[in-house]
Amino acid sequence: MNDQADSGKEGQRGLALDGVRVLDLTHQVAGPSATLMLAYLGAEVVKVIVPGSRDSYDAVPFYLNNASKKSIELDLKSPAGLRTALRLAERADIFVENFSPGVIERLGLGWDTLRQLNPRLIYAQVKGFAADSPYRDFPCFDPIAQGFSGGSSVTGEPDGLPMKPGPDVGDTGTGMVLAGGILAALYQREKDGLGQRVEIAMTDQVATFMRIHYGWPIERGTDTPRFGNRPPFLVTTAPSDIYPCPPFGPSDYVHIHCGSDRQWERMARLMGRADLLGDERFATMASRGEHKADVDEAVRAWTATLDKMEAMRALGAAGVPAGALRSTTEVLADTDLRERGIFVTVDDPRRGPVTIPGYPVRMSRSPARVTAPPQPGQHTAQVLRDWLGEDAAALGLEAGRGVSR
Repeated sequence: MNDQADSGKEGQRGLALDGVRVLDLTHQVAGPSATLMLAYLGAEVVKVIVPGSRDSYDAVPFYLNNASKKSIELDLKSPAGLRTALRLAERADIFVENFSPGVIERLGLGWDTLRQLNPRLIYAQVKGFAADSPYRDFPCFDPIAQGFSGGSSVTGEPDGLPMKPGPDVGDTGTGMVLAGGILAALYQREKDGLGQRVEIAMTDQVATFMRIHYGWPIERGTDTPRFGNRPPFLVTTAPSDIYPCPPFGPSDYVHIHCGSDRQWERMARLMGRADLLGDERFATMASRGEHKADVDEAVRAWTATLDKMEAMRALGAAGVPAGALRSTTEVLADTDLRERGIFVTVDDPRRGPVTIPGYPVRMSRSPARVTAPPQPGQHTAQVLRDWLGEDAAALGLEAGRGVSR
């Protein structure tokens, strides 16, 4: 059994963020991704569900971004709901929100209010555009952040349209970077006893993820071009692309990148084409890039004889960087990823066994905790009792859900 699902091992080794309380007022993907990382690391993350909100247990984004959390339902626009949220914030270590600009302040839960109630609070916010940006009031989602900050401009075929990168770099990437900032603030609080505000904008984060691509404007004064499946290097080479493999379906390719002369020599000998090593056209990385079409023709003839996993194994064993292109179904079914806890099967009361992504970082003394996502409002009574020492009726809330009466 893997560490992520083994509660016995959790008890023996302890969770890294055991005892840390997080009040989670996030929704969609970017904010919940940050609190998801904290929940995996053992924090008690209490997801606040606003009655009638877009958060839905049956929606896939909610299900995949709220594992290992608890859930309480509160009407933040009601006096009783707001009073309860303020009291919970007093007892929280971390508060995270990603409402549209100005919403959290109108609800009465802004930074200036909560830091007066709880000077030790780490108050984290995710926005599309930064608060001091001229576009701060503009709505933003992952493809907008990726387009505005350059991600789409370098994605796609050289002569084709810009494309939004497939992974949600703007959403999940922002959440993961924010989690690092939150943990840094938590560590600093251990030294001086004070909380602080931690802010991140999706557009700012994507701009920093573009790090390697700024070589073109810095070194050449030109826009970074689109490379398709080739590397975005100032000096290109070959082979460095995807190559088709039988049975030639939509995902039947292997990605090969020979990043040195030594790797090219290994590749040529593996293909049974030692004759290519004496050809001046292929003598250097730069010359191979100039004659990419000829290199690719030889490589495609070889990959056409092997399925993508066979090609990957042969190349990897020879010391040539290569990877099979796999579909989401193939990745989710990977037994190695499941055995190592990268994917974890949880028991859901409504769906039954469901396999979901786990936490990819390995810590020698601290396992991750991965449990099924909560049903909205599932832990209202428990959280009110554990955090506030009261029941829902005493707070002016409906006993079962935490909705204001």
